[in-house]
Amino acid sequence: MAGVLFFGCTANGALLPGTQEVAAAALQLAQTLGTSVAAAILGSDIEKAASTLGEMAGTDVYYVDDVRLKPYLGDAYIASAQSIIDAASPDFILFQQTSETNEWVPRLAARLDAALVTSCNSIVVGDGGPIATKPVSGGAANAEYVFNRPLRMAILAPGSYEPCEQQGGAGTLHRIAAPEINTRVEVLEEIPDPVGAGPQLKTARVVVSGGLGIGSKENWKLIDDAAAALGAGVGGSRAVVELGWIPPSKQVGFSGVKIRPEVYFAVGISGAVHHLAGISGAKTVVAINNDPEANIYRVARFGVVGDVKDVLPAFVERVKELRSQNV
Repeated sequence: MAGVLFFGCTANGALLPGTQEVAAAALQLAQTLGTSVAAAILGSDIEKAASTLGEMAGTDVYYVDDVRLKPYLGDAYIASAQSIIDAASPDFILFQQTSETNEWVPRLAARLDAALVTSCNSIVVGDGGPIATKPVSGGAANAEYVFNRPLRMAILAPGSYEPCEQQGGAGTLHRIAAPEINTRVEVLEEIPDPVGAGPQLKTARVVVSGGLGIGSKENWKLIDDAAAALGAGVGGSRAVVELGWIPPSKQVGFSGVKIRPEVYFAVGISGAVHHLAGISGAKTVVAINNDPEANIYRVARFGVVGDVKDVLPAFVERVKELRSQNV
């Protein structure tokens, strides 16, 4: 096969939501190039996930299912991915951006002497072939990259593509034998990020984020209460992460999590360029800020100029009142 191959990601044997986005990108790219497309995944106890992936994308699926791939070790993933690439012989490979792919995919590209562009938000086909676009300078501008190697690879940033619709039908499952794995790292302990209650940030339809305008760590309860009332995920700006008000896994922005919720509440957030880069996929932005000149109002559909300590609690109480009336 010579065509487009995309790697999905799994957690606890199930596909991560972002896999549908990278599948959409692969299907679109393959159609434009007039070539074939196939899928791949790596992990332990993932045969069911492989079958689900084939049905979702309507493609053949190459997978390595081995206990040595859990817990995650970069060396094991590199060796296993190379076995799949050798079997599938693609010209172009797409990956979903995660903390893990950010670590092992560049190493794989170096091993294969492949051209790699990371954190892409689109891939189009020009006269000279595929062109990858990614934000640079903290999200202030977009740069275009052409690929200068026969094997081309790209890591797609979350929220870059609409998730693919169910394609119908399914291809063949190709189980690839795990290669010899020589790893220089031993996992002593896994410490998961604190996830808290409510929807998770990456997949939440509604997100309430706070910034320095909240005033203090003690006032963060305003954000948590609003999120609970709305059934929303919780996020925050880089500044509040650096102050230790929330964990790094909750940071929204160019150097944090890029999201595309239906509604995004920016509370006490000024709207720095790197933060706006993380919410460019949000369908509706609602801003609350006491500075009428705040940059966040440039992207907000609705805005309230005022003290968040007055506005947000009043808003939450009104939401509770309407819900009690089943409005």
